Amino acid sequence: MPSVRPQYAHRILIEHQIHHAMSKGGIEPLSPPERKKNEGNKEPIRVGILGAGIAGLYAALLIDYLGSESGIVYDILEANPDRIGGRLYTHRFSDSPNDYFDAGAMRYPKIPWMKTTFELFKYLELDRPETLIPYHLNDPLGNNFQHFNNISKSSSQLQTANAQGDFDPFRTKVVGLTDSVDDLLGKKLDPFKRMLAEDFQMGWEDLMSADQLSMRDWLAIGIETKPYSEQLINYLETVAGSTGLFNCALSEAIMDAMDFDYQPAPDWFTIQGGGDVVSNSIIQRLTQPIRQDCRVIAITPVLDPKTSKPTSLKVATISKAGSTVESEYAHVISTMPFGCLSMVDTSALEFSWDLQTAIRTLHYDSAIKVAIKFKQRWWEKLTRPQIGGSSTTDRPLRTVVYPSYGIGSEDATMIVSYTWAQDARRMGSYATGHDSASEQLLIERIKFDLADMHDIDDMSILDHVDHKIVDWYKDEYASGAFALLAPGQFSSIYREVTQPVMGMFHFAGEATSVHHAWVVGSLNSAYRAVLEILIHEGNLAMIDKLTCPESPFQQPDEINSMLTIVQVALGQSHRLSKPVDPSHRHWLQQGY
Repeated sequence: MPSVRPQYAHRILIEHQIHHAMSKGGIEPLSPPERKKNEGNKEPIRVGILGAGIAGLYAALLIDYLGSESGIVYDILEANPDRIGGRLYTHRFSDSPNDYFDAGAMRYPKIPWMKTTFELFKYLELDRPETLIPYHLNDPLGNNFQHFNNISKSSSQLQTANAQGDFDPFRTKVVGLTDSVDDLLGKKLDPFKRMLAEDFQMGWEDLMSADQLSMRDWLAIGIETKPYSEQLINYLETVAGSTGLFNCALSEAIMDAMDFDYQPAPDWFTIQGGGDVVSNSIIQRLTQPIRQDCRVIAITPVLDPKTSKPTSLKVATISKAGSTVESEYAHVISTMPFGCLSMVDTSALEFSWDLQTAIRTLHYDSAIKVAIKFKQRWWEKLTRPQIGGSSTTDRPLRTVVYPSYGIGSEDATMIVSYTWAQDARRMGSYATGHDSASEQLLIERIKFDLADMHDIDDMSILDHVDHKIVDWYKDEYASGAFALLAPGQFSSIYREVTQPVMGMFHFAGEATSVHHAWVVGSLNSAYRAVLEILIHEGNLAMIDKLTCPESPFQQPDEINSMLTIVQVALGQSHRLSKPVDPSHRHWLQQGY
């Protein structure tokens, strides 16, 4: 079944556009760029792409695909002086082929709404079997396990317990465990899922009536089923997710459940060598170099001296050494995470209050990965060997991810802890530096829990060489791991970030897509941003080249061309209430 998210997005935009159409001013028709009204202007269309993560790189790749006849040239400005790729981040302990881990994106299910990702793999010639390799979501031997309340149960043992009606396999004595965890959650979510699948309009109305509720709120409400107790909700959250994860929007939880409700189960894949193989493959194909160590600090409109209307945008950047540069662009595509964008002075653009609120309040989740390079690949040598997949626990490390690559090799690097939400924030307080006492304590505690969970008596088996902790909320170039929306946020935020300000300032990045938290969300949003530029410029030939059936970059399901045209028209209607002071200085020029 196709993802319901595109229909969800289209419905939000339709309602938003109907509201504007029925307002006093209506929707103004598309207008040509102000600078084009100067008949002698034959300058190329300069685009500033802010951020060299996968969204920024993909936007540049699309522009290169359009070719010189598009009249578009671009710069990619990246704040990080040391690394490119954003949250496609592969850490390598050595040059050995399997001595790495993906601190960011690491797995890709082959399901319909992921087609943009797999089309990119094909375009980059990464779809070969030696590169696009199977990712074991679960150990094919059935040895992955859950370890809660000091009791371990393998996947097969849990299936047997459920079949026998033992729904408290960890002896917690939680009241209300009358079914399996999946079925208890299903009883609360399935009515929405069925309605959305059978009659989207009716399902939409029902879902919107509950859009202000969190997953936790909904479980505690007695509609169609009796309310779940706080004790039961906490148990379900602990076993099924991370501490605090049920505070996400109910709509988010339902759409996520529907996205992966596939039978038979889809195949999953990973990239041999790490996720940054993807970003590096794009970089090799780009026609323009990436300008690193360029932190954006201010964006201001440039006005036509005769009409006082904006014709372009000026982007100010600063390097770590303190040198500043100003560049002028006809369009800017910001792929910056909103936490980073909020540190940029955009006051002269006069973002609407709703857009400012979206940038300030959009919820990004916490996530931490801890990887250890061991002396041996011990998890594959256990009595119950772990061949890929993951095991979960209520211990602080929460999730262990056994690598699906390098199986049977000598390289012994593993993600020993993958945490989200409150679990990640607590663990992050110990990540104070590789050689710090607190971080060493954390590593030893993780090893103790690994031994306990895997029934290891000889701690020397877990002797290690090195470790690496990546905390995305402590990364100044990310300011969070991924968008995980709070109640009511999607319906209020999506309409704002898909409406380019003045038709010139465009938003991209996974948080601006319906498929946030996935690489495909970044790709889809970049496609939309490039399409917005072509619409604003009135370049019908290039729109046809990008969207035609022969294009290697097929239009994502979440993007509807007609809705995008109206969103661009709404963005063009943004008016500045006061002229920009030519002497306007960004905040680093104020002498603080």
